[in-house]
Amino acid sequence: MALGETLGEVRGKVTAMRVLPDGKMEVSQQGTGKVLGSEITEVVTYWIAMRPNGTAYAEGQQIIMSSDGSAVWKGSGVGKPTGQGGWKYAYAGAFQTVASQKWGRLLDVHIVGEYDVDENGNYHWKGWEWKY
Repeated sequence: MALGETLGEVRGKVTAMRVLPDGKMEVSQQGTGKVLGSEITEVVTYWIAMRPNGTAYAEGQQIIMSSDGSAVWKGSGVGKPTGQGGWKYAYAGAFQTVASQKWGRLLDVHIVGEYDVDENGNYHWKGWEWKY
């Protein structure tokens, strides 16, 4: 297995956080960037569960939208604090639906990547195709 091409990169801002009844935290965010060369806007919601060793496990979903269409992604990740109030995650997931001819190949790949969020709620992610 190997990493293939970069599929996308986005920057944005956390827009809301709330504590769920089960002790997890829910995060919503919005950003802009590129996926397969298309300028996109994304909306993301994920939940985080803290683990006894100080790391976090998260699961979430994203919708991306552009003039080329839309797509829905679901995935999970594991994160650790950066020491400066932010977090760094490694994530993996796949697109569930794609309503765009240009992005059709996203249904054929698994995506792995890095997600960083700073102490001010600014985030950045980059994702690569996981070739098998």
